[in-house]
Amino acid sequence: MFATAGNLSVRDPSESGVFWITASGKHKGELGSNDFLPIHVSNGSVQKDIDGLKPSAETSIHQSIYSCNPNAHAALHVHTLESNLLDFGLKPDEPVKEVGIPPIEIIKAFGIWDERPKLTMPVFYNFGSVPKIANEIKTYFQTKGLPKVPFLLIEGHGPTVWGDSIMAANRHLEAVSFLFQVMTRSGR
Repeated sequence: MFATAGNLSVRDPSESGVFWITASGKHKGELGSNDFLPIHVSNGSVQKDIDGLKPSAETSIHQSIYSCNPNAHAALHVHTLESNLLDFGLKPDEPVKEVGIPPIEIIKAFGIWDERPKLTMPVFYNFGSVPKIANEIKTYFQTKGLPKVPFLLIEGHGPTVWGDSIMAANRHLEAVSFLFQVMTRSGR
């Protein structure tokens, strides 16, 4: 993660209705235990103020993931070069698109072992209002269900991955990063 770009969260293991997310403006390479805030899964509000910290601007995206997916225990959002280069032509009046991903070996990192599966990822328009993006994500999950792959992409912004543990989410992030490198280099 570069500088202050991106955000990390984990569901509280002792209270599933709460997740902890990085505070806004914190350098991700220098995070400590006092750089996270507890957030209610049900409504995205801060459970307890900590030393005047503000939650990440993308808290509502994490809240959408946790509220729609009880198996998500960690979510990671990053801004990678490749994810910013991918352009699928989304518009405000067409804010969501399912985009095919190549059936390369790395998809096994998502627990998908089918030979040459036809997979898609949900891609969302990068509205200036993050809650509007989060609402599109929540609506997509509620109407279409969770995607087969454990990630989504906000076009021109970055991916958000999730997993049943921090380790699984990190594995998914590494696989997505590689997948996006393949997609940008192959001209997808």
